Amino acid sequence: LAGVLAAKTTRAGILGIVVTSEIVTWNLQAGGFVQGARSVNPDINIHYAVIGHMAYEDVAGANRVTKSVIGAGADVIYGMGNGATFGMLQAVETTPAIDGGKVWFIDVIGDKRGLDKGYLLSSTAWDLSPIWTAMISDLDEGTFGTKSYDLNLGNDTIKLLRTEHISDDVWAEIMQIRDDIVNGSIEVAQVREIDKLKAMMSKLTGPSE
Repeated sequence: LAGVLAAKTTRAGILGIVVTSEIVTWNLQAGGFVQGARSVNPDINIHYAVIGHMAYEDVAGANRVTKSVIGAGADVIYGMGNGATFGMLQAVETTPAIDGGKVWFIDVIGDKRGLDKGYLLSSTAWDLSPIWTAMISDLDEGTFGTKSYDLNLGNDTIKLLRTEHISDDVWAEIMQIRDDIVNGSIEVAQVREIDKLKAMMSKLTGPSE
């Protein structure tokens, strides 16, 4: 969903993914992002950059790397990095795109709208409350430990954050795509391995086999 939003927002046809480390969680989100963006524009260009190894709190490094991705032409940044995302936000706020216009930022996990200076387009937000509720219920019923608890669109533990910067028509289209993913009409490949993610990003059509 974030990839669809990014592809509909970019002016340059160039997106950026900035991560603090190459871990499965970030690979999965980046893989979904690439598939969503390419579903809108198969020819969209995606720049991928890693700040460092487990660089979750490297604010300065995040700022530097994000600026380099903007310099390469990206005008929408999808950033994954815990505390380091504040450096990504700083870069977006202070660095214009190549065309002189605004660079947008799509966050993950949380909701930073309270800190937004007009650059936070959205976030792949996690809401763990349904999982805690399910765990407590299973504890009460004596079934805790017999199953896993997944974050997904169907149980609303993963949601695309709507900000004031997203128009009604774009949001309606994205929510229809969300429903189609949940009911199985649209399939999204889970990309866990970094080599598969990089192969996907290098292609102009679809995920790697």
